Amino acid sequence: MRELLQLLWEPTLQTLAMVAVSVLISGVGGGVLGVLLVVTERGGLLPVVGLNRFLNILTNIGRSIPFIILMVAIIPFTRSVVGTSIGTTAAMVPLVVGAIPYVGRLVEGALREVNRGVIESILTMGATPFQVIRKAYLPEAIPGLIRALTVVTITLVSYSAMAGTVGGGGLGDLAIRYGYQGFRLDIMIATVVVLIVMIQGIQFLGDWLASHFERTERSSAFKTLPRPAWLKISPRYVHVVRWGTLGILLIAIFATGVHIRSGAIHKPLRVGVNPIPHGEILQQVMPILEKEGVHVQIIYFSDYIQPNLALAAGDIDANLFQHVPFMDRFNRDHKTDIIAIAKIHIEPLGLYPGRTKILSALRDGAIIAIPNDPVNSGRGLLLLQSAGLIQLRTGTNTNTTLEDISQNPKHLKISELEAAQLPRSLRDVDAAVINTNYALVAKLNPLKDAIYLENSASPYANVLSTVPSKANDPRVSALVKALQSSTARRFIEQKYQGAVLPAF
Repeated sequence: MRELLQLLWEPTLQTLAMVAVSVLISGVGGGVLGVLLVVTERGGLLPVVGLNRFLNILTNIGRSIPFIILMVAIIPFTRSVVGTSIGTTAAMVPLVVGAIPYVGRLVEGALREVNRGVIESILTMGATPFQVIRKAYLPEAIPGLIRALTVVTITLVSYSAMAGTVGGGGLGDLAIRYGYQGFRLDIMIATVVVLIVMIQGIQFLGDWLASHFERTERSSAFKTLPRPAWLKISPRYVHVVRWGTLGILLIAIFATGVHIRSGAIHKPLRVGVNPIPHGEILQQVMPILEKEGVHVQIIYFSDYIQPNLALAAGDIDANLFQHVPFMDRFNRDHKTDIIAIAKIHIEPLGLYPGRTKILSALRDGAIIAIPNDPVNSGRGLLLLQSAGLIQLRTGTNTNTTLEDISQNPKHLKISELEAAQLPRSLRDVDAAVINTNYALVAKLNPLKDAIYLENSASPYANVLSTVPSKANDPRVSALVKALQSSTARRFIEQKYQGAVLPAF
């Protein structure tokens, strides 16, 4: 229970920080957009048809882009705004950008609910357009605006679940990385419970505030036509809004401060890893590094692309997750200059049973799943060739693709899937080629469960990588020394029992 609470604490703060800051900024930006959409339309307070048409098109485009695509697509913009493309702060940028068009439409809808007669009566009194917006449109629409902001806040909680794509953490990332990929049902359940409580709290607060304003509005209806009561914002309104806004700001400041507390003081060495076994090995040598005065910030990634993109961009200082053939292919495809500075361990690739439990029993037309990234796909095909299932015209070339299969006597149907999804696919295929890190997460023992395994002569040692400008950084040198220490070797041998082998 204590371990579970410790795991939940920081992701909960990260989610609160992302959502609170994003709601405040997108609320302002989307509010302005919504007002402009209403007042600049034909027949509006400030009719500018060309501007209105442009804003409508821009809003529709913004709402059309799936958030996960938006998050990756605007990485250069995110880096230019906050100086980095990873972490909780970086995740806030796409959250805001994605939410502003959504908020704009909701605000537009709330403002259109305002009684047109009220607006016309104000105008007949000689009010300026700005006075109409400030004294009529916004006060009259307060209940609708609160409900709109409630919907946006809950949507942003959902969007924040994708923050793990940029190493932003949060409850969604915890559920995916430790719960789903880690086969930890308790973490999945606990995360869902926290999210339910969080969303119920947001919905309750939003409904209560909206109802409060509606009741107050009804009780302070028109008293005299020359000076309608609704032209004045009740001090109770101001009190609720002031303290509510202050509360959100305090939550955002506190949660964001917790996330960056060590980075601002110690300027830690930022190392990107996959959680298992890379993150576990790094965690074991942290005390060695602390004694050397090297403070390390571990940034977890669940894929094989973002760790290298983040390293090349300078968002992290080193990473530990890949072998040299993958790194070389990545450098070639992305025009980067990442280098390997130390071999750490070997994770033998294995063929694991799905519906078929032994290699010799694979039927004609059996379905075999392999990783879909270029290097591990080729490595998986080489494994199938080594097992005698197929023949490749390229021999032992790691750049092999499905097109290079020259002989397939059992007419195997080879399906390429995301590497992290392979353990989950075992029920749907006859067998799957799975990377050891994902096999271990799924509680598969390569030595016992694999029906065919790479031998110990595998050239695919996982390496600590960095960029040339940081190769001689004393902190990186200390990290190499720690990862190749007797402590690391002993942990690898005892923890993984031969499923992962030291490469030093």
